[in-house]
Amino acid sequence: MEELYQNYKDTAAIYIVYVAEAHAADDRFPVGYAKDLGINEPTTYGQRCTVASRLVSEKKLTIPCLIDGMDNGASKAYQALPDRVFLIGRDGKLAIAGNRGPWGFAPALAASEKWLAAYKSTGVDPPPVELEDVMGKTRELSRKMGQAYQDRDYAEAIQYAEQIHNASPKRTDAIYNLACFHCLNGDHEKAFTWIEKAIDAGYDEADHMIADDDFKAIRDTERFQSLVGRVRAAKSGVR
Repeated sequence: MEELYQNYKDTAAIYIVYVAEAHAADDRFPVGYAKDLGINEPTTYGQRCTVASRLVSEKKLTIPCLIDGMDNGASKAYQALPDRVFLIGRDGKLAIAGNRGPWGFAPALAASEKWLAAYKSTGVDPPPVELEDVMGKTRELSRKMGQAYQDRDYAEAIQYAEQIHNASPKRTDAIYNLACFHCLNGDHEKAFTWIEKAIDAGYDEADHMIADDDFKAIRDTERFQSLVGRVRAAKSGVR
């Protein structure tokens, strides 16, 4: 989003709208970063503003951030939870309506960039874009990938994981899965390559990496320990 804003802030009004936390630390299904940072679901608007400000500060964002009200009006109107991309043309109609994240976020962002590039070069609104139902497709691929993993058919699991990655290239879980499956399939060099890609994409669960038996074959190597240290350093802000 930040890159899109920097490239097209003079072409379009681009905003992040901070809505309710989808997986806060006090949620039934919390995510790792929320637990690590103690991010509970805000109960007041002030708390929501504080969490949004923290996001902007820690991610060093310059894109303007709007904050949804405690009635979650924007989130409900756009069915935005957990995250979603929308692009509205000059006629006030939706030109792009992304599928819900995390599966639909990256494809919608890529489509928005193409739409804005076309508009910037011609000054004319391109036609609306109908996006593939990436969420539905990815869920089915994930099901098949999980079954292949359970069956220990790691080569087949890799094929499904690659399709998921191609559909949403910035999904760190898809990149991480590829590292796991390559390791289990005996290709340790590719496993290291995909671990590095996951870290570059923002993967930050060092404790999970260490405990993950999928990496049992490489866990005690100096290279793996170095990558774990890199994750810890990135999460603590050390460069």
